[in-house]
Amino acid sequence: MKMTFDEYLRSNNDDKFSYFINTLFKTNRTPKYWVNWNKVFKNSREVEISLNTLNYLVGKKNIKDEARDLFLEQPQLLKCIPILIASRDKVISVFVFDNINSFSTYNLDFKQPNINEIDKYIDFMDETGLLDFLSEGLNRSLVDYVFGVEVGLDSNGRKNRSGTQNELILELYLKDLCKKNDNLIHKEQVTGKWIEENWSINVPEVIQPGKKGGRRYDGAVYNSKNNTVTIIETNFYNGGGSKLKSVAGEFSSIYETSLRDAPNVKFAWLSDGLGWLTAKNPMREAFDVIPTIINLHMLEDGFMEDIIEMNKE
Repeated sequence: MKMTFDEYLRSNNDDKFSYFINTLFKTNRTPKYWVNWNKVFKNSREVEISLNTLNYLVGKKNIKDEARDLFLEQPQLLKCIPILIASRDKVISVFVFDNINSFSTYNLDFKQPNINEIDKYIDFMDETGLLDFLSEGLNRSLVDYVFGVEVGLDSNGRKNRSGTQNELILELYLKDLCKKNDNLIHKEQVTGKWIEENWSINVPEVIQPGKKGGRRYDGAVYNSKNNTVTIIETNFYNGGGSKLKSVAGEFSSIYETSLRDAPNVKFAWLSDGLGWLTAKNPMREAFDVIPTIINLHMLEDGFMEDIIEMNKE
């Protein structure tokens, strides 16, 4: 049964939690989630000239000698080697197993190649199989090959994009909301210091372990009509894991120790994703602490606007 915000707020915590769990979205992945093409094009363009030069090695039979001569003549081309083996590392550590009683490691610096160690670079490329690939396995240009590598490496960032996607959804929502309401101003990635300097409301600083300064919140909205600021955190979890438990505990602690009793400060946690089905207990416990936990379904139904507009008791 669909709830209004007032009904949701007046419900007991068991019913609120049940409504939250039963209205979770399966995904927040828009088409832009899959590949960050701007990043792929940018990274590929940065090495395009060097890759075109390295095309000289494609199909060469005596490739070790050819590669050695080429890199001695143009050492800067070594900077392209990590991307050819699908690595973002600029300095690569290599483990050497000589025999049962002899292990060692060495580093290869591809950011500032040491031409005096050219044989180590060539041996590394040979042992990774890269030279064989260039000599016999590649049937197109290295520019096209690296473009494909960049797409593949970009997929590693998808695990972080679900959370970022929720931040984008929140940003678009707040922009639209503030455009329709002259009394509202929003800011993304905001600190308590910024809020006090610009909106004259004190948000107690939350010092994170191991970090200097206060916490940076995903979003905040200042309501000039009732002189309140609504602090907003958002995330989305497709899968389970210990992270969900820690996040629920973290936000509960922040609200209970710092934000709950702060004058003119409200807090909303916008979270979603079927990952919460694997972590119901910590989320249920969070409902006992934080009164305004909502999901994307509730955002769609205007709950965030109601939170921002309501007076703090």
